[in-house]
Amino acid sequence: MVSTFAPLLIEARGLIINISSTSTLVPYIFGAIYSSTKGAINVWSRALRLELKPFNVRVMVAVTGTVRSNIASRTHRSLPPNSLYMPINDFFQRRLTFSQRTATMPTEKYAEKLVTAALKGEGYLGGLIGGTPDWFYAGGMATKTWILSCLPNWVNETVIGIFFGIGGLTKKIQAARAKRD
Repeated sequence: MVSTFAPLLIEARGLIINISSTSTLVPYIFGAIYSSTKGAINVWSRALRLELKPFNVRVMVAVTGTVRSNIASRTHRSLPPNSLYMPINDFFQRRLTFSQRTATMPTEKYAEKLVTAALKGEGYLGGLIGGTPDWFYAGGMATKTWILSCLPNWVNETVIGIFFGIGGLTKKIQAARAKRD
């Protein structure tokens, strides 16, 4: 699609906005496929930004935290009956609606922030000084997630493990396995 619109983008000194997720910065339990597709957007955007820079076309990545949406209501998902995670099925079900229950930003507020950032113009240093940022962080938990991503991976994973209660989940799984054996 970018190649189709490239002449128009170049003529307008345009801006491409790709929507990513904070799940690319910290582990998102039971969301690895979603996170990896959003991670691919980040990598593609970095390359695209450099490829289009000689033509004065900018690329902004919106790293989105929790925002009110219908993402959790689109399909019913459940664990297979023989899943290793069946002992924590209650956690799995709660995690499916996490983004709609945790510091969720109203859609209108997120859209307003995104459009405001996008309309700032070119600026300097990738938007750090007076312009549209190359990386835009907004939505619930976006700032906290960004801070965590700046820390060593072991700290990041430990904090997320505590946040999601991995210790308790481990105990439930071990108890279920011991009961089965």
